[in-house]
Amino acid sequence: MVPRFKRVLPSGVPSWAARAVLAAVATVAVAAAAVAAGLVWGKDGPAREAAPGDTYAAAPGCATVPAEAVESAVPGAALDASERGPLHNADGATCVWTSVDSGGAAPRALHVDFTANFTDKAGEVSGTASAAERIGQLGSVDELDGASPVPSLGTDATVREGTPGGGTAEVAFRRHNLVVRVLYGGDKNSDGRAIPYEEARDGAVSVAEHLAEGL
Repeated sequence: MVPRFKRVLPSGVPSWAARAVLAAVATVAVAAAAVAAGLVWGKDGPAREAAPGDTYAAAPGCATVPAEAVESAVPGAALDASERGPLHNADGATCVWTSVDSGGAAPRALHVDFTANFTDKAGEVSGTASAAERIGQLGSVDELDGASPVPSLGTDATVREGTPGGGTAEVAFRRHNLVVRVLYGGDKNSDGRAIPYEEARDGAVSVAEHLAEGL
């Protein structure tokens, strides 16, 4: 699977934007590896379809993210990456919006990942249990410096610094067997200074809350 970038990012793209797009490529690479592995695993491999008890039979697409939430966080946004594919006992999708060449407001980027976890073939571990485990692997509030709970998104939802050096924030939450991660960041203005973490946090939480309403 090859990422379908809709536009070529211009030279001098801020490092936070480059990281966002690279993260999307990494997700796509994992999905491609899973597809290739599935050809070898065959019937004894991981589950590639949802079980009847799995609420989400597939990862939502980019259209699930409300357009008004995207525009509010990333004025002049364009969808730079949109990919989906099978993962290990799951289905994944990733979306990246940026405004690095919109010519208007300071550049921003929004990266949303969806992972619909499936019950394993043996029926021993449910998709919901797998999703809860994945959220736990990301780290709890007690384990992560600067992380905060997000009660509006669930008891295990967190928000934390997205990348070293500030300027980005990441929210992680789940709905049944679906894990959602929202990474948001950008520049404060045209001088290239990153926005404060608090602003990135508020932006990421706002997008996540609007997104969650439609799930």
